[in-house]
Parts: sequence; C-alpha cells; structure tokens
Amino acid sequence: MSVSGLKAELKFLESIFDKDHERFRIVSWKLDELHCQFVLLPPPPGSSPQPPPPLTIHCNITESYPSSSPIWFVESDDPNLTSVLERLEDIKKSNTLLLQQLKRLICDLCRLYNLPQHPDVEMLDQPLPAGQNGTTEEVTSEEEEEEDMGEDIEDLDHYDMKEEEPVDGKKSEDEGIEKENLAILEKIRKNQRQDHLN
Repeated sequence: MSVSGLKAELKFLESIFDKDHERFRIVSWKLDELHCQFVLLPPPPGSSPQPPPPLTIHCNITESYPSSSPIWFVESDDPNLTSVLERLEDIKKSNTLLLQQLKRLICDLCRLYNLPQHPDVEMLDQPLPAGQNGTTEEVTSEEEEEEDMGEDIEDLDHYDMKEEEPVDGKKSEDEGIEKENLAILEKIRKNQRQDHLN
C-alpha cells in the first residue's frame, strides 16, 4: 500500500472517531502509529465516584503494512485485554486490515465491558471514500516513474559516447577487421550501451 493510501485510511478513521467521540477516539496518528482511547461509560448520575479513565490503546504500523499486521498494545496487565488484542491477529490480511482490526477491537471491547456496540463501527465496513484508496495513486506513481525513466533516457540520447583513442604505440582492437564485420561489431556495441543505459 502506498503512503497516500495509508494516510487516507487513517484520515477516514479519524473522521469517524474524532477526539470527542462518545465510545472510541483517535487521539493522534502518524503514518507509523495510532494513539486511541476506548471510553467507558460514566457512572450513573448522582453517584460520587469519578468516571473511569478511558482505556489508552496504541498501534504501531510497520513499513510493510498491510503485508504485516499492525502491532497493538494497551497500558494494562489485564489478561482479558491481552486476549482481545491477540484475537486481532486472526483477521485475514487485506488492503483495509487496519479498519477491520479496529472494528474487531471496538466490538470486542464493548463485549468485554458489557457496553452496547456503537453504530459508527459499521462504517468501518464501507469502502474508503472515492479517491482515497491508495491503489490508483500507487499505479499512477509507478506509471509516472516509468515515464520519468523514459525521459531520463531521452535526455541521455544527445550525448555521444566516444571511444577512447588508443594511446601511442598501441594498436586499435578493431584493426584488421573487415568493414562489414566492423559494422556488425559497432551495432553490437551500440546495443550493449543502450542495454546498459536501460
């Protein structure tokens, strides 16, 4: 996946789960990490204890994403949370692996804390908005690279490769070759130079 594809995926997540979301919040993100919070329900009105703090969840995204899964961890020793994160590895790899893992994570956390599943979670099944899936941009960038390489070769076409003149006292290696064979040899050299440039 291209960098722009991953960036689009992260922006899409942030658009759904902003910093004020009632259940799950994307606090911050970079191309290689995601910092989230799972918000537990506040205590019933009239009770004196403070609401429980949100559960902080981190995700490291490797350079080889989506070939390799993101790495999730929480700041807790709770074995239930550990098992929730371990189950994320069971999700089959796809171009939207991060979205699918996040959906599973939110659903499993809601189940763990006996909370209703938030309807916004279903938005993670939708394809990325048009123009935000990195595949078309990836193809375009590959095509652009090929075009750039073609232009670079064309730029080199105006340079003539000259053979070094033999140093005094040395005979040219072409000496003694018939003109017809010399023309063939010159074509071979030209093709080799062109192959080397390509």
